[in-house]
Amino acid sequence: MKITLEHIPGQEPEVILRGDTESREARQILATLNHAPSFGKLVLQDEDESFLVDPGDIRYFESSGGRTYAVTKDGRFEIREKLYELAAALNSKGFIQINKSTVVNINFVRSIAAEFSGNYTARMKDSDETLTISRKYFQTFKEFVRR
Repeated sequence: MKITLEHIPGQEPEVILRGDTESREARQILATLNHAPSFGKLVLQDEDESFLVDPGDIRYFESSGGRTYAVTKDGRFEIREKLYELAAALNSKGFIQINKSTVVNINFVRSIAAEFSGNYTARMKDSDETLTISRKYFQTFKEFVRR
């Protein structure tokens, strides 16, 4: 990795990330840059009630119909943040994107199995639930698990 710092008095700091932005290093850099203190607890919505939840209690996030949801042992709750924001900010807490609409907490994955299509199935702990790991995201997932 190449890092260049350029001091320009009076200008607002600017960060440009060039190269493979899907690489593990790039994702770690983005997670560090995007990490916001507000992610100490996440605010989940269920109709008219809001809940404060630790990120570690969330099994996975999914995006559907233009909305983002957090899935916990207690159910599925809407969250205001975008999926890509959650993926970047929570990467250091064990979350990794496994397909274009799902970010999983690796601590809740029991096992993975190959599918005939080239995708993989992640079986979740403490439930019969499965999630699809697409071919596009599998290499990043594998590297994430090994770190």
